[in-house]
Amino acid sequence: MKIARNKAAERALWAAGIVILILYPLRHAGLGVDLWDAGYNYTNFEYPGLMYMDSMWYYSTWLAGQLGTFLTKLPFGGSMLGMNIYTGLLVSLIAVLSWVFAVKKLNAPAWIAFLGEILALSLCWAPSAILYNYLTYLLLLAGTLLLHQGLTTQRRGFLVAAGVALGVNVAVRFSNLPQAALIIAVWTYGWMGRKKFREILKDTGFCILGYVGAIAAYMLLMSALYGFSEYVQGIMRLFEMTETARDYAPSSMFTALFETYYESAYWLKRYLVLGAAEFVLIFILPRSWVKIKKALIIAGTLIVTVWLIQKGYCYTDYHIYESVFDPCVTLLILMIVMSAYLLVRKSVSREEKLMAVIAVVTVLITSLGSNNAVYSSINNLFLVMPWFLGVLLKFIKERKEIWYFPFQCLLTATACLLLVQGLRFGRTFVYEQATGGRNMDTVVSEVPVLRGIKTSREKAEALTGLYLHLQESGAADRECLLYGQIPGVAYYMELAPAMNVWSDLRSYTYINMKDDLQQVRAEADAGQEKPVIILNAGLISYVEEKKQGDYPFQGDQDIQKMELICTFMEEYGYEMTYENEKFAVYQ
Repeated sequence: MKIARNKAAERALWAAGIVILILYPLRHAGLGVDLWDAGYNYTNFEYPGLMYMDSMWYYSTWLAGQLGTFLTKLPFGGSMLGMNIYTGLLVSLIAVLSWVFAVKKLNAPAWIAFLGEILALSLCWAPSAILYNYLTYLLLLAGTLLLHQGLTTQRRGFLVAAGVALGVNVAVRFSNLPQAALIIAVWTYGWMGRKKFREILKDTGFCILGYVGAIAAYMLLMSALYGFSEYVQGIMRLFEMTETARDYAPSSMFTALFETYYESAYWLKRYLVLGAAEFVLIFILPRSWVKIKKALIIAGTLIVTVWLIQKGYCYTDYHIYESVFDPCVTLLILMIVMSAYLLVRKSVSREEKLMAVIAVVTVLITSLGSNNAVYSSINNLFLVMPWFLGVLLKFIKERKEIWYFPFQCLLTATACLLLVQGLRFGRTFVYEQATGGRNMDTVVSEVPVLRGIKTSREKAEALTGLYLHLQESGAADRECLLYGQIPGVAYYMELAPAMNVWSDLRSYTYINMKDDLQQVRAEADAGQEKPVIILNAGLISYVEEKKQGDYPFQGDQDIQKMELICTFMEEYGYEMTYENEKFAVYQ
């Protein structure tokens, strides 16, 4: 009877854990109105197709766009709150799969894996609206789980399926091509098991078969829908954009990645000095003073941690990334070191070594294909964090020798600090214009798409005023032309874009904008209604007096693009009909 009660309690706790992991990513669904990434992606979902979106981004994120458009057709998909819930549930799915796998297949204690999963979710800084991120993470996770299953059970069908998952991911975001690096796990697992080279090649071949097959099927689909040459032309533009957006160049991505690790190692170096002193302490004090040595090491670790915090290692302002960034990168570096330790230990099983390889590869390849350096890896710790905390707990329990104690203290201090900071960051941070929104206490009630969403009073009033003016002036049914880092306005105001909705992007060149604006001219000359032009209010002085004013142009190309818009407005007699603190409307 007692056993039955224990099993019932265990099932209840397991179910509660899953429910929490489903709901936790939705905690901020009703908070924040982001004019950048979230609004931009929702605009592309609401107004899909090459007539609204630049071809290079349309083709390179095709599957994410298709999923987003599908979600807009569901009940409540026409509101931001509904879309935040739908996209948030995708994050929930990733979290649940990661936790279950960590516990059931990696043998991590359920409670420590759950803690790791909550921490990973708390560190997700990117809004769930960016489906080309989160769908990427889901398919990468699926490929990882299938690969692990295929290698550990020797069932090659799973290897084919893993290749398919990673191949399909290229349709989510073309820059997911580097995820093929997971093939390293196949080679290392084979070598560790002393497999014959021919067998390793077979395993590799099955993975490649699924990978190439999925990509080939995707190419055939693109050819049938749009024409192969059109697709290739769009993808080639993706490579050409690195001339104006150099941070998207492969060399820049690699450089930014390793520079970030090197710079964050500044803090780790302070710990290493402490570690050296602790080893000297262990050596010179009598062997019998074990408890005294451990007490001194714990005290030293705490003192140095507090000192580093005072020096700016992390902050208590949880609206900014700096509250978690350096502790997180430090833990990632220590995770890589721990993985190397697991790989050289003879007592560690092949399965544990396999996961160590997968964890390192996941952390490194997640940041490739993005211009956000290590930030992308921080956003995708769904499987890595639960696994690593489980490994850390096991390392502390099994290695009782005093010589391991300094490293155990360092790992524990870093993990505990990140846990405290990460949970507070997860509770507070809501993405708005690449930083955390503040004072989000006002519901935007007058704008239909934003009903039920809270943001700052200033932003709520500005968006409400803009919406009411568009309705009263008869511009609500027209297309829009936006400039000034406000792409989300198209979605919030329910205005179809007349051209690329985020024309400020460096990847969208002056030549591209000139050609697209020429098409808008042709449509206007043919008798179609001219688009309503909405600008960032900081650009008013430039429109009226050609003075830069308060708007921070990012370079000559920004000014050249603004000149194109000014010329267009002059040609067609546009006048300003409305302005508030954030927006200016020209009709």
